[in-house]
Amino acid sequence: MYLLYLIVGFVCLYFGAKSLVDGSSAVALKFGVQKMIVGMTVVALGTSMPEFVVSLFGVLKESDSVSVGNIVGSNVANLLLVLGASALFQPLCADKRAFKLDLPFVMIVIAFFIAFCFNGVLSRIEGIFLLTLFIAYMIFLSKNKRVEDYKKEVNTSDREHLLKNAFLTILGIGGLVLGGNLTVKGGIMLAHVLGLSELTIGLSVIAVGTSLPELFTSLVAAVKSEHDISVGNVIGSNLFNTAFVLGVVPIISSITIDSRVISFENWFMAGAHILLLLVLLTRKRIDRKAGVLFLLLYAFFIVNLRLQFI
Repeated sequence: MYLLYLIVGFVCLYFGAKSLVDGSSAVALKFGVQKMIVGMTVVALGTSMPEFVVSLFGVLKESDSVSVGNIVGSNVANLLLVLGASALFQPLCADKRAFKLDLPFVMIVIAFFIAFCFNGVLSRIEGIFLLTLFIAYMIFLSKNKRVEDYKKEVNTSDREHLLKNAFLTILGIGGLVLGGNLTVKGGIMLAHVLGLSELTIGLSVIAVGTSLPELFTSLVAAVKSEHDISVGNVIGSNLFNTAFVLGVVPIISSITIDSRVISFENWFMAGAHILLLLVLLTRKRIDRKAGVLFLLLYAFFIVNLRLQFI
């Protein structure tokens, strides 16, 4: 049964990603919205929904390790697996604001999250603080989202065009959420067969499963040379994961943080963000060599979960 879930999930993820990229790109161009901003908001929200659903149900079912492991593991997978694999298809260029504004802000949010984890609990107040950071940044983006004011009168043809692409965007998000959920179900079944712990499942199988929307979306965007959406999707998804998901979920119920996450995985996640920033600052793009490095680091991360070298 898990094999069927995985296959159907992959199909939904692929077509969902394609529809989302096509629809959101068209809407962005029509209204003069920067593609980087679309990647940071609409696309990132759609591809981060599986993480939100999994983390929420993880807490409700008192499986905090799955909830936190899913987010930390997904953030690592987004940076190293998604961007690494995408860069192998085609080197990824990024808008300057990606490494001068957006990525540094995500790193600040992650720094707060790591600090909040030291006492072993992510509390309701800390969740409200993270969520406030998220809302503040979304307001900032909304005030700076346009290249130029959209003053052109929308005629019937334009309206039909917008409705079509808006439908594609919504259909894409729906496909990604469905595909992500089916893939996670199949992955959990497979993980139980292998006898893995909840934390390991959250950091690896579920994290990869919930990162598949980002992977498929960024791969499709890279093939279509939509580099800003590819990079913006990942940075935006990590912002949603850390500030929105880990902001909302603790408000519902405080989250217990596993000591291993505090001592290693959190720092590895922070290091991956620093590495991405350094690559973008020095090379202005993520080339194939950097992509290979990212993938090798992710392979180490996964192997270390099982063998625990560190």
